[in-house]
Amino acid sequence: MIVGTPFRILTVCTGNVCRSPLAERLLQSGLDEAAPGAFSVSSAGVRALVGQPAQSGSAEIAQRLGTSLETFTARQLTERLVADADLILVLAEAHRAPLLALAPSALKRTFTLREFARIVELLPGPTTRETVQETWHRYVADGDRIRHRARGDNDVTDPYGLDAAAYEQMAREITPAVSTLISAAEPRRRRRPSEAGSRADLREAERRQLAERRPLNAGTGSGASSGLLE
Repeated sequence: MIVGTPFRILTVCTGNVCRSPLAERLLQSGLDEAAPGAFSVSSAGVRALVGQPAQSGSAEIAQRLGTSLETFTARQLTERLVADADLILVLAEAHRAPLLALAPSALKRTFTLREFARIVELLPGPTTRETVQETWHRYVADGDRIRHRARGDNDVTDPYGLDAAAYEQMAREITPAVSTLISAAEPRRRRRPSEAGSRADLREAERRQLAERRPLNAGTGSGASSGLLE
C-alpha cells in the first residue's frame, strides 16, 4: 500500500561524482519499479566537486544496469539536505563524521549502504497494515536498535582517479546492497520473523530441499540431470 509523502533517501560519498550518484540512480530506478511513487532518492558529497558530472566509469556502469547519469551534477552536502532525509546511506564509514558534524541529530537514521542492506535482511518484511513508507520508517527505527547485529564490510571502494577495474569493484560492492533494498520495498513481499535470516541461508535451504528430492527424479526415467544444482 502506497499512501502519502515519498520516503526520502539521501546517498552520500566524498565528491558526489562516483559512488553516491550510482547508488542514487540504481536505487531510484529499482524502487520506482518495486513501489512506484513511494520513494525519492537523491545524493550529495561531503567534499563535493560541485557542478561536475558523474565520472564516466560510473556513468557507463549505470547505463549497463539500465539507468542513466547523463544529466547528473554533483552537489555539496548541507544541513538542509540531511534534515529533509528519512534515511541517509553513506558509502563509507569515513563519511559519517563530517555528516554528523553537520547534523548530529541524524545519527539514528544514518547507515552505510551495505550495513543497512544487512540490517533489512534481519527485519520482518511489510505487513498488510503498513504503507510502504511506514515499513521503511520502521526499518530505520528498528535498524538503529539492531545495527550491532549486522557487522560486516561497510565501505564501498572509491574509484575516483583509478582505472576501470576500480569502478567494477565499486559496482560489485554497491549492486548487491541495492538489490536487497529494492526487494525490501516490494509491497507484496512477506517474511515471517523466523525467516529473517540472510538470503544465503534461504538459498542453502532450498538447495538442500532440491538435493533431497533428486533421487526421486533420477528414478523416473525422465532424463533429469543429476547436475541440477551445478
